[in-house]
Amino acid sequence: MMSTAYAATPELPPGLSWPKISIVTPSFNQGAYLEKTIRAVLLQGYPNLEYIIIDGGSTDQSVAIIKKYEQWIDFWVSEKDRGQSHAINKGLAKTSGELLGWLNSDDYYLPGALFKIARAYLEDSSVGAIYGQGHLIDETGAIIHIPKLVPVTRESLFAWCFGNDFMQPSCLFTRKAWQASGPVDESLDFALDVE
Repeated sequence: MMSTAYAATPELPPGLSWPKISIVTPSFNQGAYLEKTIRAVLLQGYPNLEYIIIDGGSTDQSVAIIKKYEQWIDFWVSEKDRGQSHAINKGLAKTSGELLGWLNSDDYYLPGALFKIARAYLEDSSVGAIYGQGHLIDETGAIIHIPKLVPVTRESLFAWCFGNDFMQPSCLFTRKAWQASGPVDESLDFALDVE
């Protein structure tokens, strides 16, 4: 049995409802980290969540971990794929949310993250993406870097390896933005999020 969510659902002003958020987790042989990722998504307690896991045919304990939580997962599959980009595209093609994102199987959300992003979106639904302040951690979970939260521009994304600390796990984008710019380029193994 899974323990309760991080916190109670925050209230919204009358007439507003929480937008549907779809999160995809691509994974391959990440059993050492996968359960923390799954729990970090599910225990957000977000009331309008769609969660999808695309596993690349793992041979470690990943499938057993996924099965442990499958009653709370909207869709999952474990089958050979063409890599991370392909897994992300497969998962996002199955989504139905208004806000979309992917969370790799060695990343996790802090408590309340999805509510904060959803609330920011409700304040201005004309945006294409919303991002928060990600933290870089080491193997023990200790924070080793907290980036400055700066405006994201096309130019700053191209300069990401020169001090721009935009972190993809902290970003959700609208379905409209995904339809205009997706899918992820499956020929890329690195920087596919920036592309």
